[in-house]
Amino acid sequence: MKTNKGITLIKLLLIIFIMIVLCSLIFIFCLTDISQCTDIFFKNITHQIDLSTEIKENETLLGITDVEGEGLIIKILDGKDMIHQEDLIIMIDELKNAGSQAISINDQRITNSTYLYCDGSVILLDGEKIGNPFTIKAIGNKETLYGAITRNKGYVSILKKDEIEVNIDKSDDIKICKTKNNKLINYANGKNRIEQLRVSNQLVGKSDIRGKGIEIIINENKSKLSALAFLQIINDLNCGGAKAISINGNRVVNATDVMDISNTYVLLNSIPIKSPFVIKAIGNVKDLETVLYSSNSQYNKIKSKGNQIETYEYINLEIEKYIQKRDKNKMDIEYLAK
Repeated sequence: MKTNKGITLIKLLLIIFIMIVLCSLIFIFCLTDISQCTDIFFKNITHQIDLSTEIKENETLLGITDVEGEGLIIKILDGKDMIHQEDLIIMIDELKNAGSQAISINDQRITNSTYLYCDGSVILLDGEKIGNPFTIKAIGNKETLYGAITRNKGYVSILKKDEIEVNIDKSDDIKICKTKNNKLINYANGKNRIEQLRVSNQLVGKSDIRGKGIEIIINENKSKLSALAFLQIINDLNCGGAKAISINGNRVVNATDVMDISNTYVLLNSIPIKSPFVIKAIGNVKDLETVLYSSNSQYNKIKSKGNQIETYEYINLEIEKYIQKRDKNKMDIEYLAK
């Protein structure tokens, strides 16, 4: 009888401890959101910001508004070889590196949460089928974009060597339509303007964000990770519904680009990153891990090449906001019609 009472007391204490932990986590989540709302409210009443302007800019960055501006129209037709998801991922990355501020493929808007996957003879972009020919529209400084895309060692030159037809035209008036992603479009349902700004700030990367998620730690052992490996793992995480991603503390935003530099190191947002690589993703843990552990995932490819890779689950994971450290501001919308 004494033993039973002892067990009951231990169970009670355990339940109380769990409740305290859960309440603490809820308090931390709420405290972050309350703090951000308070900051927005104060800046609004002191006229440091204009809510309508800030929300409109965020929605432009989110890709939920139509945009216009100068830029390039690139048409790609399959040749002896077919275009694959990797080809489009690299093309998008090169355009972002050259300063593109909005991109679409076959009139499907590229957003911070976009993912691409091959499905037989077609490619899925955010779950929608796109196929040959591929028309890529990119808004930005047309001369800068053209020079970057047509350079000798650019990816267009590689495609042409594979006898894939690529035509590039400059334009002063390109229109890119808003995304069809309903989760992004409906982000503001039932929210007041302060809440709209708080949530949109988190989604575009202007604010820290907390939530359930995973942390991936990669130690290079036998093979070096390329820029494409990081682009592919970001792609996989987006397919799993990631709300926010960071790599070695650098927030991945809509204009984030990843580059190889002389086979020595990788740049992300113009910042050199090196092993160990710490990749954080906030979202539904089960969905994220389902994609990561699938047979053809980048996670398994990295692991199969002898690199040490581990994943940890978190109830309260924090990803910090985007901070410009070098080069171009990834939040710039200079070439997008406001």
